[in-house]
Amino acid sequence: MKKVVIYSDSISTRNHGNGGYEAKLKAALNLETVYNYAIGSSGLSTTTPNSMVGLIKQYDKIPADADLIIIWHGTNDWYWGSELGHEGDTAVNTFWGGIGYVITQLRKKLPDARIVWGTPIYRWQAPNLTPHTGEAYALPNALGYTLQDYNTVLEKASQRYGFNLIELGKLTNIHKENEDRYLEDHVHPDAKGYDIISHVFASEIKKVCGL
Repeated sequence: MKKVVIYSDSISTRNHGNGGYEAKLKAALNLETVYNYAIGSSGLSTTTPNSMVGLIKQYDKIPADADLIIIWHGTNDWYWGSELGHEGDTAVNTFWGGIGYVITQLRKKLPDARIVWGTPIYRWQAPNLTPHTGEAYALPNALGYTLQDYNTVLEKASQRYGFNLIELGKLTNIHKENEDRYLEDHVHPDAKGYDIISHVFASEIKKVCGL
């Protein structure tokens, strides 16, 4: 495994925590190349700005030589209020449909690449068009869905489509009582938070890839 592509939101850019986790992960896994297509504020489905579905569908951002694919979307689908949809959904404006679309397209172009998908980490914020701030896992967005609802879809989708789910929400151990030490602004990790995230990603990816 030498070349990795990342699809994600602002948490996977280099704009927070003194550069994010990209360089740390590259060193931990001894990677040759990291294609980072993380876009701030983006989500998975087409109801979010600069969505992953649109990135693949409109701009064909799938590097032909990647042998590992990291997807870390879900938290901004909660924030913007993506419709969940249903299992087997093909509508790319829903979370279920977006998952099915991106997995299918990635596998068509990269049939031998491993796919890992990270679950959302702790977040304290008011979702778009709502008046109340709180813990995202328990706080309904404008459509009435909590972040846990999107996480549940990811768990079911990983079974249906056979991709590996990395439980970052659990394994990072970032929560209400310690988030001030690991998050810059209740949403984005600081340098210490990225140390934990890169460690979890590297450890779990090694298991998945047999390294």
